[in-house]
Amino acid sequence: MSMAAAKHTTRLMKLADKTFFTVMIESVEPEQSFIQVFWTSADHPGQAIQKILRACARLGIKNPHACELDSYDFNSMPRSVVRNTSLDIYYSRARNYFPTEKTFLAPDGIVKAFLNGKYDYDLIREGFHQRRTKAGIYEIEVVVERERLFDTFVQLIKRLSSIKVFWIKLAADWEDAGREELWTNEKLNTVELIADFLKACWNDTVANGHVALTAYSAVGQTNLLIDTHKTIKILTKSATVQRKMSAALRRLGFEQLSKFHSLEYGYYHWHYRPSRSKSRTRLIGALRRGGFTLWKTCVVTE
Repeated sequence: MSMAAAKHTTRLMKLADKTFFTVMIESVEPEQSFIQVFWTSADHPGQAIQKILRACARLGIKNPHACELDSYDFNSMPRSVVRNTSLDIYYSRARNYFPTEKTFLAPDGIVKAFLNGKYDYDLIREGFHQRRTKAGIYEIEVVVERERLFDTFVQLIKRLSSIKVFWIKLAADWEDAGREELWTNEKLNTVELIADFLKACWNDTVANGHVALTAYSAVGQTNLLIDTHKTIKILTKSATVQRKMSAALRRLGFEQLSKFHSLEYGYYHWHYRPSRSKSRTRLIGALRRGGFTLWKTCVVTE
């Protein structure tokens, strides 16, 4: 769980050898939607989300998605909750209904925490902003909803003149490793090869909130990436590349926003990996077998 510009830590409440989580589910219907709170124990947040979503299907809840998650003290659970032993969950009988409205659906790998941050979640919407840093780097940052993240990334890769290398960054706080690792593969140097790789390893890459993905082009020393917050970022030394990418985003239907909000800034949130994804150690082994090489390790101390 993290928040930009402020470090927020929550003591993980243990139940046996697992962590106890609470998950708020939103069920979306054409006219009316509702939210409902669930609890379960799991090895990691992504596993908790998957257990709850699977339970929702068994309980007949339509179109559910996890809109908030947090760790929870098992002993603080309300007495009125329902326990379902076969599904290994607890849930509140209460459902809060409201008229269905368009809301931002965060990509897999990141989810808002229950604790409110500086900004209202409703401020987040698809769009981009751009700037030139004091260091002379031209930046674009793009907020993309879950269903469009992959396709948008691929469409932007097509705008790169060439691809020299593709790399994967493993976050330092993933499984408390304390080190950031960059794994590179120079053979993933075309749009088709990168797209095929990501589709084949979806849960370990696009949907993993502990992993960032980067296509690098020597033209403008350009990095095009999906970061661990599942936003798309373009970092380049070329103003021409920046103009080209912003034009491409507009053609894809993205608006340049005067007020830009994403879960990275001013929101308490969790990063997670899907239930059916590899642990950090297993993913490193798979990367080695797939032709990736460890390029750089950065030890992070707090």
